[in-house]
Amino acid sequence: MKKHMIEVPVRYAETDMMGVVYHANYLIYLEMARTSMIKSIGLDYKEMEDAGYVSPVTNANVDYKRSLTYGDTAFVSVWVKYYDGLRTIYAYEVTNAEGKVAASAETTHVVVKKENFRPIRLPKVFPEWHSIYERLNQETAHG
Repeated sequence: MKKHMIEVPVRYAETDMMGVVYHANYLIYLEMARTSMIKSIGLDYKEMEDAGYVSPVTNANVDYKRSLTYGDTAFVSVWVKYYDGLRTIYAYEVTNAEGKVAASAETTHVVVKKENFRPIRLPKVFPEWHSIYERLNQETAHG
């Protein structure tokens, strides 16, 4: 799996007074795509959280290219751009129905213990996640 894509119908409540998707709502679209991808590869954030760990965003960058408006469908693609056992960088592309890029983005995540927010290394605590992410990282590196 190189890229994972979801479709998100733009709802009226997600638009601003200009009738375009409010910029912060793109972050919600990204999260929806990322969690859908994680589920599609057989992993589950909920199980991680139940085990006492969370994966906060440590950085988010979004480049807005063109507007999406109420009634449009956002096609959100996500893939693992980089993984080193501690940090994961996800890359995203949001397109409209014509395939034109509305936004491109990256988010950086680490996994931390819920009780103290200390980062952990995935190979030690979640070896299954690590092996899958290593494979995804290799696929990205080798085009």
